[in-house]
Amino acid sequence: MSGLTFNVKTALNSAEIKADLEATTKQVQAPLDALILQDSNFFCPIKTGALQKSAITNSRIGSGELVWRTPYARRLYYEYEKPAHQANPNACSKWFEAAKARWLDKWARFVNDRIKRS
Repeated sequence: MSGLTFNVKTALNSAEIKADLEATTKQVQAPLDALILQDSNFFCPIKTGALQKSAITNSRIGSGELVWRTPYARRLYYEYEKPAHQANPNACSKWFEAAKARWLDKWARFVNDRIKRS
């Protein structure tokens, strides 16, 4: 029986890999933030629309930080009780958590697809 032996030596440039990964992440973050904001607002209560609009004006798209900023945002997020008439039939408390529970797989696919294209 004969054998064949190979010695393989690889050089891994971890700094370059890290830089590429950071650049790709920065490219994907803004569209991901916009998608998560849209999906979260699907569950956000609507009376005048100010709460949903506050997320658009106060969030730093591309930073990974989404902010709903009105005087009543925190109370509605944690203690929302659906009134008899609500313009958004999907409205609930913890609207980001509701969106994450429903669409986390979609968000992961979105990121993976964007990274594969890079």
